[in-house]
Amino acid sequence: MGVRKKYKRKIIRSNRLFYWYVQPDFDDEGLNKLHIISEDKNFLITYEVGQHNNEKQKPNIVIMGKEFEGWIEEYIGYRRVLTPKWDDGIITPKLVGDIIDWCLSKDKEIKIVNWNGEIQE
Repeated sequence: MGVRKKYKRKIIRSNRLFYWYVQPDFDDEGLNKLHIISEDKNFLITYEVGQHNNEKQKPNIVIMGKEFEGWIEEYIGYRRVLTPKWDDGIITPKLVGDIIDWCLSKDKEIKIVNWNGEIQE
């Protein structure tokens, strides 16, 4: 079953179609989250909007899908990893493309964090 396309924007990266949208997450204090989904639903991530302004915590991304470059073993469940500091005050197609490219790049250091942003070993 494909992705529901209503109210989602399209972007093509690495010759693949992705959909993205921003929506408040009422389970997380109503914070705005950027959702990016591949058409086959193997790539599924959320990114909290406005993390570049947070001085207390480093920016992170939540990976919910199976696809994310750099994992040694297959993992099912939610994972949080530190990300570069992107200018995310306004979500643009360029930012969405940068996030997808970073997630699919092989040459990055992966640091897993908990929900509090503390690095896990």
